[in-house]
Amino acid sequence: MLDCKSIETPMEQIVKDPNKDDERSFVDITLFRSLIGSLIWLTITRPDISFSVHKLSQAMQNPTIHHSKMSKRVLRYISSTFDYGLLYKSEDLSIVGYSDSDFASDRADKKSTSAYAIYLGGNLISWLSKKQDTVSLSSCEAEYKALTTTTKEVLWIKSLLVELKIIMEDDLPMIMYDNISAQALANNPIFHARSKHVKVAHHFMREKLIGGEIYLEHIDTSSCIADLLTKPLSKSSFIKRRANLGVIPRPMFKST
Repeated sequence: MLDCKSIETPMEQIVKDPNKDDERSFVDITLFRSLIGSLIWLTITRPDISFSVHKLSQAMQNPTIHHSKMSKRVLRYISSTFDYGLLYKSEDLSIVGYSDSDFASDRADKKSTSAYAIYLGGNLISWLSKKQDTVSLSSCEAEYKALTTTTKEVLWIKSLLVELKIIMEDDLPMIMYDNISAQALANNPIFHARSKHVKVAHHFMREKLIGGEIYLEHIDTSSCIADLLTKPLSKSSFIKRRANLGVIPRPMFKST
């Protein structure tokens, strides 16, 4: 794949249904698993491929020709972005998290995908793209679960900084999200019938919000950076959010 034709996104925006030939089992399962293992390692410095690798890793047990084609597309993307990586720079030490969820995105079991991107002083330090453990009955519930996951990670980072005796500029972490109904549910868990399906465990986030340990702020979907970690995006949207994650080409490191 060293001389493969490069491509600008790791995944097609509209995922096509595999045809009958694509549904055949992949011949070399060991090779596929080795490749996905390497890609998982690469996500340590390349969060822009996290969602693609997350989807491929779900096929480790029985990969098909379709999954092989998807993995080759990721390699084609990497070949065009060899010199890309995360940039860290010295800024204030405030914690800002972006939370997002894609409702019922998995075609097999209809489970949603949770994602977060957490920044410390403008530098990305933690991110996640993961299928939720249970099926959500509404987009509100899916977003609420994602907010809970983000809250737990944000508070853990805050406690770690306190333990390291690092003084933060703003003691109140901020979480950005793009779903208004999720905030309404956080403020009033009985405001509509959909809330009765939410597990008690997910009201952890509401407790922290009322206790003044986190602050929620609604933003437009186009500004939600974590959107890149929940679904395949168009070329322009992907490039914009990749830059927002702090993944930039190496020549720009020298000029920053």
